[in-house]
Amino acid sequence: MKSPAQILRLLLIYVVLFSGCSVLKKEDPEIGVRNFLAALQADLTKSDGEVLKYFRVSQSREAVLAAIKVFRNTDPFVVCDARLANSTITIEPGQVNVAIPITFRIKELDTKDELPFTMQMTLAPLEKSYVISQFDGEGFYQSFSTIKNRNYWEAEQKLALRERMEAYEAARKLESFYDSVIWYTTHAEQRYFYVVRGSWINTFFHSGNDNVRVPDETRMGLVNEIGETIVPIAFDLVGTLSFVQNNLVEVIRDDKIGYFDIGKRQLVVDTVYNLIIPYGKNNVWAIVKQDSTIGSLDMRFNYSAGFPSPEAEQWFNDFSYLKKSIRLKAGNQAFCEIPYQDYAGNGIIMPPSYLVSSGIFNPIEGHISSSSIPIYGGWIDYKETTGSFVQQITDNLRTLVVTIRNRYLEGREEFYTSNNLAFIDDTQKITSVTTIYGDEVSLHTIDSTLLEVRTPHSYWFGEYEASEELNLLNHTYFSITSGGTIEQLKSDRLFEQTAFVKLDSTYLTGEYEVYDYAAKRTRTTYFLAEKTITFMRDEILADHGYGFPDDDEKREHFKNIRQNYQPLYSSLEELKENLSEIDQYNLQFLNRILTVMKGNLSASANP
Repeated sequence: MKSPAQILRLLLIYVVLFSGCSVLKKEDPEIGVRNFLAALQADLTKSDGEVLKYFRVSQSREAVLAAIKVFRNTDPFVVCDARLANSTITIEPGQVNVAIPITFRIKELDTKDELPFTMQMTLAPLEKSYVISQFDGEGFYQSFSTIKNRNYWEAEQKLALRERMEAYEAARKLESFYDSVIWYTTHAEQRYFYVVRGSWINTFFHSGNDNVRVPDETRMGLVNEIGETIVPIAFDLVGTLSFVQNNLVEVIRDDKIGYFDIGKRQLVVDTVYNLIIPYGKNNVWAIVKQDSTIGSLDMRFNYSAGFPSPEAEQWFNDFSYLKKSIRLKAGNQAFCEIPYQDYAGNGIIMPPSYLVSSGIFNPIEGHISSSSIPIYGGWIDYKETTGSFVQQITDNLRTLVVTIRNRYLEGREEFYTSNNLAFIDDTQKITSVTTIYGDEVSLHTIDSTLLEVRTPHSYWFGEYEASEELNLLNHTYFSITSGGTIEQLKSDRLFEQTAFVKLDSTYLTGEYEVYDYAAKRTRTTYFLAEKTITFMRDEILADHGYGFPDDDEKREHFKNIRQNYQPLYSSLEELKENLSEIDQYNLQFLNRILTVMKGNLSASANP
C-alpha cells in the first residue's frame, strides 16, 4: 500500500502531464491542420495523383477529381475563391472538422452573381499529418453547377460572339459591294461569304418553315473575305461547300443543277440537269437525269447517255443511294450562319438536290446548332437519316420511306423521329411527299383505294387517358385514286382506324405492355383492355356530337382532349343518320366485343 505522501506525489505528476497535454491539443494540432490545408492548396497545381494522396474518402476517384478541377479554377468563367487560410477548425477525439468558406463568382461577364458555400471537411490523423476522410463534394459541386448553369448561356454566347466578330466585320465591309451578304461559312480554314444581287429574305427561319423560294430576279454567288469572286453571282442557289466532294459545290439556275469547283473557280458540270446523284464506282462520278433522259458523268465530268451498267440501273431504280445514313451536323459539313449576332450559332445547310427532290430534306435546313450550346434558335444538335425502304403499294405506285431523326439539345424527349413517305409512279416520278411521326413505320394496303400506315404512338398519347396499353400504334390513312395520286385522309380521332376501316379482331389483338399498379411492374397482354375498347367506341359517338347525358365525367373528358368537341345530341337516335356505314359497323362490332368482355348486355344498352 502506498503512503499518503506517495499518492500526493503521483497526483502532482498527473496534473503536470495533463496540463502539458492540454496545451498540445489546443495549439499544436491546429497549427498542423493549417499547415495541411496550406500544403493542399499549394499542391493543387500538381498532378492528379499527387493531389489524390490527400484523400481517403468514400467517393469515387472521378467524383474527387471533378471537385479538384473546380478548386483549380479551370472553368472559363466560374471562379472558386476557396479561403483555406480562413477555415474554422474544430478538434475532436480522433478527427478534425474543417469548415472552408468559399465564394463562387463569375468572371468576364456583365454580372456580379456570387454564390457563397461552406465546404465541410473531416480530417483523420495519418502518420505525422492528416488525410481527408470525408468532404461534402456533392454539395460543393452542386453549388458550382448552380452558378455555372444560371450563367452558362450568357457566357457561351459571349464566347461565341467573340469568335464571330471578325466574320461580322468582314461581312459589313462586303455589304457595300452587294445587295446582301446573306451567309458566311468556313471551309478548309478559309472564310467564304454568300452574296446576292436582288432581294433576299431568310424565310426558312420564320414559322418553322424551312422551305425557300428564291425571287426570280435574285442571283447568288460566293466571294472570299477580301471580296474576290469564287462563284459568279449567276445562280438561284449555291449549295454547301464540299458536301458531295472536296472543293465542289452544287449550283442551281432556273431549276437546273450543276457543280462548281471552288478551287479552280470554274463550272465543271453545266446547270442542265434535273437530278445529279453521286455514284462513285467504276469510273462513274454520278448518275444524271435531264428531263426524262438518264445518263452518267465520269470522273472527269464527261457525259454518256444511258445507265453505265445494269448494276447502276438497279441501284438507281431501288433508290439505294438513300439507304446510307446521312447526318447533318456542325463539324460534318461546312455549315453557314447569317452574319449578325442575333443568329449566332443558328446553323444553315443546303443539302444536295437529290436529297431534296426525294423529300428527305428541305432546300435550306436551318436551326441546327453550330455552337457548343443552343443560342438564338439553334436547338437541333443534328438531323440524320437512319434507314429507308421501298414498298410496292399498287401495280403502278410505290412508296419510298426514309426515317429522319432530329436530336434536340433541349426538350421533353431527346430524339424526335419522323418518316418521310415519297410516293413514286411507274415512271420513277415522285408524285407527293408526306411526313409521319414515329420511331418505326409499316405500310398495309387495305384495298386498291386505301393505304394504312402504322407508327408507334408518341409519349404524349398517354396523357389522353384513352387506353391502358403503353405501346399502341397510331394509324394514318391515304386514299389512292385510279390515276395513282394519293392523298392523306384527315380525322380528329385518336383511333383513326375506327373512321376508315371496318374493324376485325386484328385491330384488337397484339402484344401489349400494361402497367400493373398492384404489382408495380409492366406485364404483357394480348388483347386490348376494356377501357381501350370502350374509348374507341365512345370516340366514334363523340366525333358525331353525342353528349353522354348519363356520364358527366366522360363528357368532360372529351371536352378536355378534343378542342372541337360539341355535345349536340342526348340520344343515339338523334345522331344515327350522321353515322357512316363504317361507323355503324364499328359501333356494332365494338359493342359485341364489350358485351362478351363484361359478360352481360350492358355494353350495347349503355354506350
